[in-house]
This record gives sequence, structure tokens and C-alpha cells, in this order.
Amino acid sequence: EEEGSTSLCEEWEGQDAGGLLREWYQIIAREIFNPDYALFTTTPGDKVTYVCNSFSHYNPNHLDYFKFVGRVIAKAIYDNKYLDCYFSRSFYKHILGQQVTFKDMEHEDYSFYKSMLFLLENELEECGLDNLDFTMEIEEFGVSEIRELKPGSRNVVVTNENKKEYVKLLCQMKMTGSIRSQIKAFLDGFYDIIPRHLIAIFSDSE
Repeated sequence: EEEGSTSLCEEWEGQDAGGLLREWYQIIAREIFNPDYALFTTTPGDKVTYVCNSFSHYNPNHLDYFKFVGRVIAKAIYDNKYLDCYFSRSFYKHILGQQVTFKDMEHEDYSFYKSMLFLLENELEECGLDNLDFTMEIEEFGVSEIRELKPGSRNVVVTNENKKEYVKLLCQMKMTGSIRSQIKAFLDGFYDIIPRHLIAIFSDSE
């Protein structure tokens, strides 16, 4: 064989390696978002983008799985491989280390966003919404739990003066507080592959 030439076998192996890696990412992506594992769930808004499942802890090893998933997603980015999945804007912001805002809820749960917008734009008393407090009710496996939006806020009444803070904290609880441990585990794995300062140059839309 002449020097500098490439055998047919070597050329086929080089081409197939890319195909096998791409197929591997496609298979593992299907498993990552398999609802049977309950790691991720689609957003109420479009049923297409994914967020961490707040009920994932039914699996005692869920945080180890989230760390593994973080590494896989980062490795796919590093290898420039396409994954057939989309995360919510708030989740991308978590990866980038950015603060989530009320506006992000529009893309995650439009109905909830509109209800909060209605609350902000109208007088509470006129709408019959003067019985709210700084708590959030969460139903988990048929059991309801009341969570404070901030320490000691159970008896804090929502008024027209503090309703902006209420909406801000409520949205942060839904997009961050209720899945804080899952996000941390995912990011621990993700930053093992791509350091935070390198990914931070991107925007959530990219």
C-alpha cells in the first residue's frame, strides 16, 4: 500500500464511527426522556420542551441519574452532536447561571403566566383574589403540601403593594425551588465536561 494512502477499511471505519456515535446519542436521548424513568416531563405550555420532573425522587438514585444526564448533554455539545430534545428557557438559564424571571413562565406554562399577569394588572379585591398568602400548594402522589415562598411567609397576605414580589417568588418556586436538587445534580455533571465559564458566553436562545 502506498505511503499516505488510506485503505478502504480505514475510510469505512472513520465514517462509521461518526454514525455509531450519532446513533448512540439518539438512543440514549430516548432513554433519558423516557417517561418511565420520570426524570423529565414536558412543559404544560407546549408539551414539547422538557423540564426536570419534581416527582423524580420516587427513584432513590434520581440525583445520580441527573448528574449522568448532565454529562451526556455536555458531551453531546462538546462532540457537536444533535440531540432530538428541547429544554425550557428557564432550564437553559439554569445551565448558563442566569436568573429566571416571570417572563420565562410565558414559555413554560402560558395559562399560569396569563393568570399571574391578570393578578398583576388588576386590583385584588375587585377580582376576589384578596385571600392569597405567600405559599404554594403542591400535590405529590395524591398528598397536598403547603410550601412557603420565603421563610416565615405562611401568614403573609398578598396585597396590591406586594403582589409583584409574590408573583416573582411563585414563579421562581415553580421553575427553580421545586426542582433545586435535580438542577444542581444535572449542573454538577454538565460542568464536569464543559466548565461554567465556557458555556456562559451563550444566551438562552442559542
